[in-house]
Amino acid sequence: MLRQLYTTYSDPAAARTLVASCKAAVVQWRWATESMAFATPFLQEKQGGPKARWVTDDKADPARHVRHGFDAQGRVVIECGTRGTITAWLHAPGVRHSLSFDDGDIASGWEWREHDGKLQGLDLITDDRGFNEIYHWEGDQLQRVVIENWSKRERTWWCQNVYTYNDAGQLDTIVLEYLDAKGRRNGKSRLEYQRPRPGETLATVTAEVERLLIEAVSAQLPRIPAGEPLYCLLLCFTAEDTTAAWPPFLVWGRQPYRQAVLDRGDDEARYYLWAPDEIREVQGDSEEHWFTEPALTEACQRHSQYMELRQSTASATRVLKNVAAWLDAPERRALLTTTDDFVVAVADNSGNIDPLPGLRKAIGPERWAVLKARGCV
Repeated sequence: MLRQLYTTYSDPAAARTLVASCKAAVVQWRWATESMAFATPFLQEKQGGPKARWVTDDKADPARHVRHGFDAQGRVVIECGTRGTITAWLHAPGVRHSLSFDDGDIASGWEWREHDGKLQGLDLITDDRGFNEIYHWEGDQLQRVVIENWSKRERTWWCQNVYTYNDAGQLDTIVLEYLDAKGRRNGKSRLEYQRPRPGETLATVTAEVERLLIEAVSAQLPRIPAGEPLYCLLLCFTAEDTTAAWPPFLVWGRQPYRQAVLDRGDDEARYYLWAPDEIREVQGDSEEHWFTEPALTEACQRHSQYMELRQSTASATRVLKNVAAWLDAPERRALLTTTDDFVVAVADNSGNIDPLPGLRKAIGPERWAVLKARGCV
């Protein structure tokens, strides 16, 4: 049914007719911070961000908020979002369909299958990919969601979210487990959510991450092979998705690589000298280190939850700056074989953020002048 609807309303004329009929059924309009009809169990725990809420008309901002149209039965039949996006909702016993349009072109289709107020299945379809979810309940507690992920360009793969609860019946953890085609666990899993510990705050977990990261780095420094001198040690993160590489990882650049870049004599030297991917491409994966200590990775997972809830990575930025400053102290530099102008820098692995302004501020004018005189910045 979902695929048939998606195909039908891929025609712009049919889409316009559908949207017009949904708008005609509206008897009341209400604003909200985001979609109030798109609701799945534990959505906030999985995705973070503030909880969706209704907004009075006088406080509504069309550039940020979503306008909901209700029919005479109190059901959402249309949502008008930002930048011209529109979602039409179709209702039938036990099933809802939503079709989203962007500037008149269909973007996605969803099917929601429900029974006794509980979501039983959720399907998504787009032009080239989608998924099918099956929800397994035990009484009022969701136990797991089995997900089939399909694509026209890649193989179908399966996974499941497994939910556990504490003695009070509150959600405790969500663990993502990867499955084979027969639905069997393949041994790979990832903690997606953990209930905050009593008394834990963003500040306390940030401090814990910083402490554990310093401990892990301290243990790793003596293990960096001596070899050719290091001109830099990069504390790397991913700016476009900070939680994807959290904890951060280390990449170190050696003098032969730097000299080869400088010998080229091009204007791109300042990029290649401080880009983790470029350094690894030449030096190899042995010149990096990813932290896998259980206590650190678990703390970083909890930290990620707080950052997603706040929709801010400012606390991660502070951790990176503090740990980099700690690393750059003379007593830590003494543990390594380095050049006389060795520095520690925070580097965005995706290359979207230039590390040099931050480096310049961190190392001071004298050390910066030496790097500049040598053509490194």
